[in-house]
Amino acid sequence: MTNTASSERYERRELLQPGAVETWSGLDRTLNRPVTIRRADADSEIGHRLRLQAKALARVEHHGLLHILDTYDEADHFAIVTEQLPTRLLVDELTAPNGDTRRLTAPESVRIVIAVTEALAVLHSAGFAHGGVDADYIGWRAEVGWVILNGPPTDDAVTIPATRRADLVSLAVLAHRLIVGAAPQRRPDGTWELDSVIPDVVAPVLARAMSASDPWPDVPSMLLALRSIVDDLPIADGVRTDRRSVWQAERHWLAPVGVLVAAAATLVGIALLIEQPADRSGDATPSVETTVPDPDAPTAVTVAPVATATIAPQTTPAIVPAPTTTQVRRVSILLESITDFDPAGDDRVEHPERLIFINNGDPTTGWSTARYSSRDFGGLKDGVGLIVVLAGDEPRPIERLAVDSPTVGWSFEVYASGERNRTLIDWGRPLAAAQDITGSTALDVPTTDAAAVLVWITNLGDELPSGGHRVTISRIEIDTTAAAEAPPSTDAVTP
Repeated sequence: MTNTASSERYERRELLQPGAVETWSGLDRTLNRPVTIRRADADSEIGHRLRLQAKALARVEHHGLLHILDTYDEADHFAIVTEQLPTRLLVDELTAPNGDTRRLTAPESVRIVIAVTEALAVLHSAGFAHGGVDADYIGWRAEVGWVILNGPPTDDAVTIPATRRADLVSLAVLAHRLIVGAAPQRRPDGTWELDSVIPDVVAPVLARAMSASDPWPDVPSMLLALRSIVDDLPIADGVRTDRRSVWQAERHWLAPVGVLVAAAATLVGIALLIEQPADRSGDATPSVETTVPDPDAPTAVTVAPVATATIAPQTTPAIVPAPTTTQVRRVSILLESITDFDPAGDDRVEHPERLIFINNGDPTTGWSTARYSSRDFGGLKDGVGLIVVLAGDEPRPIERLAVDSPTVGWSFEVYASGERNRTLIDWGRPLAAAQDITGSTALDVPTTDAAAVLVWITNLGDELPSGGHRVTISRIEIDTTAAAEAPPSTDAVTP
């Protein structure tokens, strides 16, 4: 590709950036088009690196990377020719007209980071690391979108030595800067502290990218995680109180449930009124003055909680049963851990970073499967699941499983084992199954001693408002029964 005579073809015009690698605006006289020329001393170490990597990366093409158009030798310099640099920079988007720092919305920020991550994944696949991306060197080209303007393939690495680990960290820092308006803070121990403005669905992805102990294994893994959270991102500008959560986006099933609860409460109220004994005192004037409600006073409304059991008519017993000295009650079993289970696929796709949102006390968050094209996992697999390990050294008797989920029309099976198993066949036959679930459910299972329980999702349910199918789970509770001695009752009524 190198042409020693091609210096006559390219005209250097204005020095845009000085340094060991100079960046010039230029003109391709043959095609009469503006170009960018980057050049370095041919005999220097950086010049040798540029020549070697330009030869290796000349065939690498991605819309997020500047493409090498040509290379040539000019006197004692080696030069690389690329497309003209865009004039609109990402850093300009972070500056308000009055000069203040502004933030981008979470969806816009994540989409920009996804575009940059895609470009870095291509660069890594060619065997090169960038060294660290930043908003100051990312530009916008109308025909392709956001483009990385520095580093390989058209420039030397940003940091020496450039590492893929540094690229992962820089992606997380970039996302933080776009959403918050500033980079994350470094703690004295060297770890990073994320701002509270970062949405809950984004925070685990960034935290793992910056983790020193358990980072993403590679850029494609982080890319998959970023793509999976796009539809869960808040529409607001990062303020937590305005955040649109997964639960809120998929809670259309709450409306019919609310109507049913209200209707049930009304029927119970009518039944109680009918069963009230008739007044046999004749037409005597009441001794207590009747209070007339104030029409201008606010109306007090009592909301009946959603019950998992069927509401039965209330009747007055003819005989009050004698008190007992033993009470049987359900108690929740302490859970040691919850892990994702995807024997037919890649566990990283099923969002292990979001397992921390199960049982965190916030029903608006939760773990979710990957998004599939159909309720049967796009025909790719029979199911995915969660392995729940019970606390304690010995198996415990289990009798009931409760699951909170905003998903409509999904199904799952429950398996139990005395140990944690790795393949579905090792779990044996399912203890129970729940079909076509609308939201949360409580499932009684045959009493079984278990050290681990598998919640195996067999159907992803109805299509989401944003498209695709997936199951989200925010709470898992496993119950057993415990007998406790009760003190003799002093309120027994003798018929």
